[in-house]
Amino acid sequence: MLYEITEKIFALEQQGKKIIKLNIGEPDWRPPTNVMRTVYGALKEGKDKYASAAGQLALREKIAELHGCNTSNVVLSPGSKFAIYNLLSIGMKTGGNAIIFSPYWTAFELICKHIGAEPRIVNLKMENNFAMDFDKLQSAIDSKTKFIILNSPCNPTSHAWSEKEEQDIIELAREKGVTVLADDAYHDLCFDGRKERKFEDSIFITNTFSKTFGMTGWRIGYSVVPEQIAKKLISINQISINNVPVFLQLAALKALEQKEKLAKKARAKCKKRAKLAMKILGNKLQFSKPNAGFYIFPKLPQQLDTINFVNKLLDNGVAVVPGAAFGEYNQHIRISLSVQEEILKSALEKIANSV
Repeated sequence: MLYEITEKIFALEQQGKKIIKLNIGEPDWRPPTNVMRTVYGALKEGKDKYASAAGQLALREKIAELHGCNTSNVVLSPGSKFAIYNLLSIGMKTGGNAIIFSPYWTAFELICKHIGAEPRIVNLKMENNFAMDFDKLQSAIDSKTKFIILNSPCNPTSHAWSEKEEQDIIELAREKGVTVLADDAYHDLCFDGRKERKFEDSIFITNTFSKTFGMTGWRIGYSVVPEQIAKKLISINQISINNVPVFLQLAALKALEQKEKLAKKARAKCKKRAKLAMKILGNKLQFSKPNAGFYIFPKLPQQLDTINFVNKLLDNGVAVVPGAAFGEYNQHIRISLSVQEEILKSALEKIANSV
C-alpha cells in the first residue's frame, strides 16, 4: 500500500499535478556542501573502481569507533534496507519467526514473508503512547523465534521508547536466546539526543546515512554485527553488489566527521515541525505525541473512511499514507513532516480542514 501510493503520486506528477508529498520518509534537507564536493573530488581522482565488499577501511574505522567495536564487525551496504534483508535472510534461512512491534515499518513484514519466515506481530496501543507491552512480548516468543526487531524511534509513530524500555527488551531477548535486530535509522533524531548504541554479540545494529544526513538517494548504510555474521554479509555483497561505490563511502566518511553538528540541527528541525503539527492537528485528531523523527500518526474520527479521506486529500494536492500500511491501524494515517515549514503549515491546515 505504501509503495503503491508512491507510484501513483509519481504518475500524477508526470501529468503536471502539484503534490505536497507527506507520504514518504525523506527529509528535505540536503547533505552539506563539503560532502557533495567530496564526491566530485573522488570522481576526479578516479575513485570509482571495484573495491572491498566490506567497505573502505577508513569509514569502517569511524563507524567502529562510534559503536565501540572492531572494523571486522562493520560491513557497508547500499542502504540499511539491504542490510536488514540480508540479516533476516541469514538468521532465518531454515525458517523461524521475527517479532515485529506494530505499528511497524512496512518492509519488516514484507521481508519476512519474502524469505519464507513468519512475521510475528505484537500490537501496541496509541492510548498507551505505544508503550512496550512485556506480557504480549513474552507470550510471542517461542522456540522458533530468531529475532526481535527493535525500531526505536519507530516509523510510523515517531515514538522512541525510553532507554530503560529498550534495555529491558534487550535483556529479555538475551534471556530467551533471541537476537535483537536494532534498526537505528532514526536514532539520531530522538529529541532528547541519545548516545550511540554500543555493539554487543546479541544485538545486530543497522543504520543509514539517509535520515540524519539527507542522503536518501545515495543508498548507503551499514551493519554492526558479530564477526562470523559480518563474513556472511561480505559474501552476499561479493555475489550481488560487489561493493558500495567508493566515492559514496568517502562522502559518508566526510558526513560522519560532522555528525554531532548535523544531527543536532536535524533534531531541532524535526522538533519544531512536530510542534507545528501538534498545534494545527491537536483540536481535530488524536495522536501520540512524537518524541523523535519526522512523522505523526494520528487517528481519524470513526465516522471517516480512511481510504476516502486519503484520496480526497490527494485530490486536494496533499499525499499521506493510510495507517493500514503499518499494521492493524485502519483508522490512522501517517503524515511525514518532511517539507519546509511554510509548505507544511499549508498541508497540515488542509488535513485539519478535511476532518
